[in-house]
Amino acid sequence: MIVVILRERYFAFALKVVDVIVRFKRATEKMFLSWEKWGKPEGDIALEKMVSRFPRYLDHPSGSVRCGAGWYPLVWDLCTAIEAMEHLAMPRIGHFKAEERLGGLFVRIESGSHIVKELARDTEHKAAAICSECGAPGSLQLGHGFAKTLCPAHAKKRKPQKAKPVPISAELAAREPMLLFLDTEFTDFDYPQLISLALVSESGEIYYAELANGWSPEGCSQFVTANVLPQLTGGDFFQERSYAKRRLAEWVSSLAVPVRVVCDAPGFDWVLMVDLLGDTFPKNLYPAPIHYYSESFPGLFELLQKAHAEAYNEFPPHHALHDAEALREAWEVMKEHLHPAILKQYLKL
Repeated sequence: MIVVILRERYFAFALKVVDVIVRFKRATEKMFLSWEKWGKPEGDIALEKMVSRFPRYLDHPSGSVRCGAGWYPLVWDLCTAIEAMEHLAMPRIGHFKAEERLGGLFVRIESGSHIVKELARDTEHKAAAICSECGAPGSLQLGHGFAKTLCPAHAKKRKPQKAKPVPISAELAAREPMLLFLDTEFTDFDYPQLISLALVSESGEIYYAELANGWSPEGCSQFVTANVLPQLTGGDFFQERSYAKRRLAEWVSSLAVPVRVVCDAPGFDWVLMVDLLGDTFPKNLYPAPIHYYSESFPGLFELLQKAHAEAYNEFPPHHALHDAEALREAWEVMKEHLHPAILKQYLKL
């Protein structure tokens, strides 16, 4: 732990030193060189001007820039910092790539310098709070088929399907929540009545119940009758609604940490769970779920679908517990491939 803290302090100090060097470099350029040719433009930056200013870094085949214009100033600042470091005898970098992926800016630089790598990481984190279109303050926006970091104005144009924010207590906001992956089975889409419910925590704890009342086989759709009812486990999991309600509230509360639900159909799964809890809604449960959209990350879609499908190798789908487990597996794959800054933004939605 001490080593990690010292490392973070070292890099924070190093970035401040580099910033001082860059400021000095810019001041001397402004005094002795043509500012129109070498200086960073005020306002919008044209890609052609940036590439012509840093051809060795950005011009093909040495490098590439494939991101929104709102992030060009960040790339310009990064190139300026690297150039300043090279003037101070740092070995030249190799290939440089800055591209927009999965809603964030990914920077890859061929260099043996830990400072350069830290500069790249710092640039990625800055981009996570800046609109990729215009450079104004922004945040990750998700919708069906896209994930982008946008300001409110550009987000409105994209019209992402985002639920209205629900205030959370200061107690919940102060701690990192544990994620619970939720799935339910219900009678039909027109008049959904809860049949079964499963929650699986990040660390593997499970809650599962099948309701003995509150629904009837006659109210089930043909699909549910053919694919869901035959898979019900029965036994001790078959419980009266009042008992399942009390047991669910006690199970969530027993986790003793803030918890937040992840589900892929909040209009059904989350609503049905909240309806079951009624007046026993646990104090440690976030009042709004995280909506998992595999479609929001086109670059990961096939990988996420594969992870979801592989989770059913042992057990078939359309069983609430199996589906919750599969959702957790797909989430872990997504988490491995998303940049931490983007994942952090996703968890705030």
